[in-house]
Amino acid sequence: MVVMPFSYSTASIKRSFEVIEELTFAGQHFLIIFDRSTPRAAIIKAEPEGNEKDRRHAVVAMLELKNQKTIGDNVISVDRFWEDQSVLQVEGVCVEKPLQEAGLATQLYEALVLKCGVILMSDNIHYAGGKALWQKIARNSTQLAVFISDSDDGRFYPFDGTKAAYDGVSIPEEKIWSTHPDKEHFGIILIAEDKRRVAALTSGR
Repeated sequence: MVVMPFSYSTASIKRSFEVIEELTFAGQHFLIIFDRSTPRAAIIKAEPEGNEKDRRHAVVAMLELKNQKTIGDNVISVDRFWEDQSVLQVEGVCVEKPLQEAGLATQLYEALVLKCGVILMSDNIHYAGGKALWQKIARNSTQLAVFISDSDDGRFYPFDGTKAAYDGVSIPEEKIWSTHPDKEHFGIILIAEDKRRVAALTSGR
Protein backbone atom coordinates (compact mmCIF):
# COMPACT_ATOMS: atom_id res chain seq x y z
CA MET A 1 0.00 0.00 0.00
CA VAL A 2 1.31 3.44 -0.98
CA VAL A 3 1.88 5.63 2.09
CA MET A 4 2.90 9.28 1.95
CA PRO A 5 5.01 11.19 2.87
CA PHE A 6 7.94 9.15 1.63
CA SER A 7 11.50 9.75 0.45
CA TYR A 8 14.47 7.99 -1.17
CA SER A 9 18.11 8.50 -0.29
CA THR A 10 20.42 9.78 -3.01
CA ALA A 11 22.30 6.46 -2.75
CA SER A 12 19.09 4.51 -3.37
CA ILE A 13 18.28 6.64 -6.43
CA LYS A 14 21.72 6.00 -7.92
CA ARG A 15 21.69 2.30 -7.06
CA SER A 16 18.17 1.24 -8.05
CA PHE A 17 16.53 3.78 -10.34
CA GLU A 18 16.87 5.30 -13.77
CA VAL A 19 15.75 8.88 -14.36
CA ILE A 20 13.35 8.73 -17.29
CA GLU A 21 12.15 12.32 -17.42
CA GLU A 22 12.58 15.72 -15.83
CA LEU A 23 9.80 18.24 -15.34
CA THR A 24 9.19 21.63 -13.80
CA PHE A 25 6.01 22.64 -12.02
CA ALA A 26 5.28 25.78 -10.00
CA GLY A 27 8.95 26.73 -10.15
CA GLN A 28 10.13 23.39 -8.73
CA HIS A 29 12.25 20.80 -10.50
CA PHE A 30 11.17 17.14 -10.35
CA LEU A 31 12.50 13.80 -11.64
CA ILE A 32 10.46 10.82 -12.81
CA ILE A 33 12.28 7.66 -11.74
CA PHE A 34 11.73 3.99 -12.56
CA ASP A 35 13.08 0.77 -11.08
CA ARG A 36 12.46 -2.00 -13.62
CA SER A 37 13.52 -4.85 -11.38
CA THR A 38 11.07 -4.27 -8.51
CA PRO A 39 9.11 -2.68 -10.37
CA ARG A 40 8.24 0.75 -8.97
CA ALA A 41 8.03 4.33 -10.21
CA ALA A 42 7.83 7.75 -8.61
CA ILE A 43 8.14 11.48 -9.08
CA ILE A 44 10.66 13.01 -6.70
CA LYS A 45 11.96 16.47 -5.94
CA ALA A 46 15.21 16.88 -7.84
CA GLU A 47 16.93 18.67 -4.98
CA PRO A 48 17.68 16.41 -1.99
CA GLU A 49 17.08 17.58 1.55
CA GLY A 50 18.68 16.74 4.88
CA ASN A 51 22.21 16.66 6.25
CA GLU A 52 25.31 15.52 4.38
CA LYS A 53 25.13 11.99 5.79
CA ASP A 54 21.48 11.47 4.87
CA ARG A 55 20.48 13.40 1.75
CA ARG A 56 16.99 12.38 0.64
CA HIS A 57 14.65 13.14 -2.26
CA ALA A 58 11.04 13.74 -1.23
CA VAL A 59 8.51 11.68 -3.21
CA VAL A 60 5.49 13.64 -4.49
CA ALA A 61 3.87 10.85 -6.52
CA MET A 62 4.30 7.08 -6.46
CA LEU A 63 3.08 4.00 -8.32
CA GLU A 64 2.93 0.47 -6.92
CA LEU A 65 3.36 -1.97 -9.81
CA LYS A 66 3.38 -5.67 -10.63
CA ASN A 67 5.04 -7.32 -13.64
CA GLN A 68 3.77 -10.24 -15.76
CA LYS A 69 5.23 -12.85 -13.45
CA THR A 70 3.33 -11.58 -10.42
CA ILE A 71 0.08 -10.24 -11.93
CA GLY A 72 -1.79 -13.47 -11.21
CA ASP A 73 -4.12 -15.90 -12.88
CA ASN A 74 -7.02 -13.47 -13.21
CA VAL A 75 -5.32 -11.81 -16.21
CA ILE A 76 -5.09 -14.82 -18.46
CA SER A 77 -4.05 -13.28 -21.74
CA VAL A 78 -1.16 -10.93 -20.95
CA ASP A 79 1.46 -12.95 -22.80
CA ARG A 80 -0.90 -13.70 -25.67
CA PHE A 81 -1.61 -10.04 -26.44
CA TRP A 82 1.78 -8.48 -25.69
CA GLU A 83 4.47 -11.07 -26.27
CA ASP A 84 7.03 -8.40 -27.17
CA GLN A 85 5.97 -5.80 -24.61
CA SER A 86 6.60 -5.29 -20.92
CA VAL A 87 3.25 -5.20 -19.11
CA LEU A 88 2.90 -3.68 -15.64
CA GLN A 89 -0.22 -3.72 -13.53
CA VAL A 90 -0.92 -0.64 -11.41
CA GLU A 91 -1.80 -1.69 -7.87
CA GLY A 92 -1.86 1.74 -6.30
CA VAL A 93 -1.14 5.38 -7.02
CA CYS A 94 -0.62 8.20 -4.55
CA VAL A 95 0.05 11.92 -5.07
CA GLU A 96 0.80 14.51 -2.38
CA LYS A 97 -2.41 16.39 -1.59
CA PRO A 98 -1.13 19.87 -2.61
CA LEU A 99 -0.24 18.48 -6.06
CA GLN A 100 -3.22 16.24 -6.73
CA GLU A 101 -4.69 18.66 -9.28
CA ALA A 102 -1.39 19.12 -11.12
CA GLY A 103 -1.74 16.08 -13.38
CA LEU A 104 1.34 14.34 -11.97
CA ALA A 105 -0.25 10.89 -11.99
CA THR A 106 -1.06 11.24 -15.69
CA GLN A 107 2.49 12.41 -16.40
CA LEU A 108 3.84 9.40 -14.51
CA TYR A 109 1.71 7.03 -16.59
CA GLU A 110 2.74 8.76 -19.83
CA ALA A 111 6.44 8.69 -18.97
CA LEU A 112 6.41 4.96 -18.24
CA VAL A 113 4.55 4.10 -21.44
CA LEU A 114 6.39 6.50 -23.77
CA LYS A 115 9.91 6.47 -22.33
CA CYS A 116 10.12 2.89 -21.08
CA GLY A 117 7.98 1.11 -23.69
CA VAL A 118 5.69 -0.52 -21.16
CA ILE A 119 1.95 -1.16 -21.27
CA LEU A 120 0.06 -0.27 -18.11
CA MET A 121 -3.05 -2.07 -16.93
CA SER A 122 -5.38 -1.50 -14.01
CA ASP A 123 -6.13 -4.17 -11.47
CA ASN A 124 -9.66 -5.47 -10.95
CA ILE A 125 -10.52 -3.27 -7.98
CA HIS A 126 -11.51 0.23 -9.04
CA TYR A 127 -11.65 2.71 -6.18
CA ALA A 128 -13.04 6.20 -6.79
CA GLY A 129 -9.60 7.80 -7.18
CA GLY A 130 -8.34 5.17 -9.62
CA LYS A 131 -11.54 5.32 -11.63
CA ALA A 132 -11.29 9.12 -11.89
CA LEU A 133 -7.65 8.88 -12.99
CA TRP A 134 -8.36 6.36 -15.76
CA GLN A 135 -11.30 8.49 -16.94
CA LYS A 136 -9.06 11.58 -16.97
CA ILE A 137 -6.34 9.80 -18.95
CA ALA A 138 -8.91 8.48 -21.44
CA ARG A 139 -10.43 11.95 -21.91
CA ASN A 140 -7.39 14.19 -21.87
CA SER A 141 -4.16 12.37 -22.71
CA THR A 142 -2.85 13.06 -26.20
CA GLN A 143 -0.16 10.40 -25.70
CA LEU A 144 -2.02 7.35 -24.40
CA ALA A 145 -4.77 5.16 -25.84
CA VAL A 146 -7.01 3.43 -23.30
CA PHE A 147 -8.75 0.12 -24.00
CA ILE A 148 -11.19 -2.00 -22.01
CA SER A 149 -10.51 -5.73 -21.64
CA ASP A 150 -12.41 -8.58 -20.02
CA SER A 151 -9.62 -10.44 -18.25
CA ASP A 152 -11.81 -13.50 -17.67
CA ASP A 153 -11.84 -14.44 -21.34
CA GLY A 154 -9.16 -12.16 -22.82
CA ARG A 155 -11.42 -10.11 -25.10
CA PHE A 156 -11.41 -6.36 -25.72
CA TYR A 157 -14.53 -4.21 -25.79
CA PRO A 158 -16.83 -4.41 -27.81
CA PHE A 159 -16.03 -8.16 -27.41
CA ASP A 160 -16.67 -8.95 -31.08
CA GLY A 161 -13.06 -9.45 -32.17
CA THR A 162 -12.30 -5.73 -32.59
CA LYS A 163 -10.66 -3.30 -30.17
CA ALA A 164 -12.36 0.07 -29.52
CA ALA A 165 -10.57 2.87 -27.68
CA TYR A 166 -12.18 4.39 -24.60
CA ASP A 167 -12.18 8.19 -24.53
CA GLY A 168 -14.20 8.69 -21.37
CA VAL A 169 -17.55 8.78 -23.16
CA SER A 170 -17.31 6.28 -26.03
CA ILE A 171 -18.11 3.22 -23.90
CA PRO A 172 -21.07 3.18 -21.51
CA GLU A 173 -19.82 3.48 -17.94
CA GLU A 174 -22.09 0.65 -16.81
CA LYS A 175 -20.08 -1.68 -19.09
CA ILE A 176 -16.85 -0.94 -17.22
CA TRP A 177 -17.30 -0.28 -13.52
CA SER A 178 -18.71 -2.27 -10.63
CA THR A 179 -19.57 -0.53 -7.39
CA HIS A 180 -18.66 -2.49 -4.27
CA PRO A 181 -20.02 -5.01 -3.30
CA ASP A 182 -21.31 -5.67 -6.84
CA LYS A 183 -18.74 -7.71 -8.82
CA GLU A 184 -20.54 -7.96 -12.17
CA HIS A 185 -17.61 -6.31 -13.95
CA PHE A 186 -14.83 -7.56 -11.70
CA GLY A 187 -13.04 -9.07 -14.70
CA ILE A 188 -12.80 -5.72 -16.49
CA ILE A 189 -9.38 -4.08 -16.64
CA LEU A 190 -8.20 -0.91 -18.38
CA ILE A 191 -5.14 -0.84 -20.61
CA ALA A 192 -2.97 2.20 -21.44
CA GLU A 193 -0.80 2.00 -24.56
CA ASP A 194 1.30 4.39 -26.63
CA LYS A 195 -0.99 6.00 -29.22
CA ARG A 196 1.86 6.02 -31.73
CA ARG A 197 2.30 2.27 -31.46
CA VAL A 198 -1.44 1.68 -31.72
CA ALA A 199 -1.64 3.89 -34.83
CA ALA A 200 1.32 2.08 -36.43
CA LEU A 201 -0.23 -1.34 -35.78
CA THR A 202 -3.61 -0.17 -37.08
CA SER A 203 -2.15 1.28 -40.28
CA GLY A 204 -0.21 -1.94 -40.90
CA ARG A 205 -3.26 -4.16 -40.91
